[in-house]
Amino acid sequence: MALLFQSQLCMLGDQTFSVEQLANNTLRPSEKNELIPQTRESSVLPAHDRLTHYSEALSECGVEGQVYLLLPKLSDKVELQRITTLLLSVFQQVEPQHLALYPYGSASFLMALSRIQREVKQTKPLWIVALHVADAKGDHDSLVVARCSAQKQGLIFNKIAIDLQLDSSNTAVSHVVKQLGNSCAQELDELMLSTEGNEPVWLDSIQFLSPWVNRDTSYRLIGTTTGSLGASGGVLKAICACLQPKETHDKNYSGIQLDIERGGYAVGATYRWGSE
Repeated sequence: MALLFQSQLCMLGDQTFSVEQLANNTLRPSEKNELIPQTRESSVLPAHDRLTHYSEALSECGVEGQVYLLLPKLSDKVELQRITTLLLSVFQQVEPQHLALYPYGSASFLMALSRIQREVKQTKPLWIVALHVADAKGDHDSLVVARCSAQKQGLIFNKIAIDLQLDSSNTAVSHVVKQLGNSCAQELDELMLSTEGNEPVWLDSIQFLSPWVNRDTSYRLIGTTTGSLGASGGVLKAICACLQPKETHDKNYSGIQLDIERGGYAVGATYRWGSE
C-alpha cells in the first residue's frame, strides 16, 4: 500500500507555516508565539481549549469522511468526550463513527498508522488532524491538518514496531530500534527523528542500525527550530518524506521514522518510496 500525505494547514501557535519551511530548517517561531498564555496554567481541559481556539481555522479546511485526531497523551474521559463533541460540531460532514482519537502524544501518528493503511483503501477522503499543546517555556502549540490517500507511488511502510516505556531506562526505545534494524533489507537513506530534551532518548539506540547506516544516510531532525511538536511531529515527518525531490524518489530510497512519547509509547516504522 503506497501512501501520500499532503498538508492542508500547519500552524505553530497562531503562525501559519509550510512543511517546506520545516523540512529545510527555515521555520522560525514568531515573537508573539514565545510565551504560553498565563491562563493556560489554570486550564482544566487544555487540549479541548486549544482545539476551540483553532476551531475557525479547522472549519475552513473542508474536512469530511474519515478523520484521525492525534492528541497529546490523555486519559481523561471527560476531556476526550468534550473533544469529540467539539470536533463533530466543527466538522459537520463527519459522522461520529468516522472520528478516531489517538491520545498518545508524540507516538500518536505511528500508533494510528496500521489502521490508516487498512482504511485508506476503503475511505475517501481520509484526513489527519494533529494537535500539540505547549507545556514548557520555549515550547509552542501546533496544529496540522493533512490528507492521506492511496497512490500508485508513495510511501510504503514495511514494519511497525511498538513498545511501552514503563520506566526511565529507555529499554522500550532500544527494543523498537532493534526490531526495525532486524527488519531492514537495504541501507537507509534517511532517519526521521525528533530533537526533544537535552539528550534525545534515541541516541544510545541508533547503534542497532549500524549495519544499515552509512556516511550518505541523512539525519532528518524534526523540531530543531521549533521545540517539541508532540502529536504533530509524526505526521509532519511523513509529509516531509513525501516532499523529497523526484530524483530521490526515483532511487527507491528507504528510511526509518521514530516517534517517542516520554513515559508512553515508543513507536518506529521502516519505509521506502515505491509502487505497489
